Amino acid sequence: KGRTILQESVIAMGYDNLENYDTYAVKSEFKWKPFWSMMPMNALPGNKNKEIEFHFATNSFDGRIDYLEGRKRGDYHGIQSWKSYQSVNQKPLKFKKDKRRSWGLGTYHYLIEAPQRLLNAPIIKYAGTKSIYSKDYDLVFVTWGSEKANKHHDQWLLYINKETKFIDLAQLTIRDFFLPFPPNMAHGTVQFLSRIKVNDIYLPSEISVQLLKPKKIKKYVYKFKLYDYKFDNLNQKDLYPNPTIEKFGDSKLTK
Repeated sequence: KGRTILQESVIAMGYDNLENYDTYAVKSEFKWKPFWSMMPMNALPGNKNKEIEFHFATNSFDGRIDYLEGRKRGDYHGIQSWKSYQSVNQKPLKFKKDKRRSWGLGTYHYLIEAPQRLLNAPIIKYAGTKSIYSKDYDLVFVTWGSEKANKHHDQWLLYINKETKFIDLAQLTIRDFFLPFPPNMAHGTVQFLSRIKVNDIYLPSEISVQLLKPKKIKKYVYKFKLYDYKFDNLNQKDLYPNPTIEKFGDSKLTK
């Protein structure tokens, strides 16, 4: 039942159309609450109140961030099969380990494509219903490895709007943060505040990230806008600067 409801959501949001494209780009701006802004939690330094642009290869974790404003303007950082590369101060591209940005690029990439890619998870279960913000939701639990919480796999609890079939929010348990994290802070909520229809896909246009359980919209750690989506505007080869590296696709790096 859970898989059926998630499949219906994917169709309702048009995410099955995502497979028609090899790459896409989207511009973004991040806004952090002052207190959290002072914490070392930002996976993409230089994005605060500055315009950036993501370039992603669909159904993968391969992508790049281009800085369009601020002191990092002209720089870009990317990951190819979980190997980091960068170009800073207009210097030639080089591969250099960067766990922080690799985590950030992989995470935001997956958030945008989540409805479609979560269908690949081996464990998808119906988790009942819940009413929140005067809306009724079907809950769908998604994870990997085992249903029981473990240190290797993330867990998702999707809130699928009974009326629209859209995923409005999700509770997450993050197991692989780029910094050591207290276990009680590994739980968060992602609220998809708005969506925009592009090429028959209802893509997120504003996302809010909250600590622990869902809260009022004004209570967030940070939020970010996504706009000016463009599909297949970049040659897929441009996101694979080293053609000899094996592609991982939708798979994570095994340790």
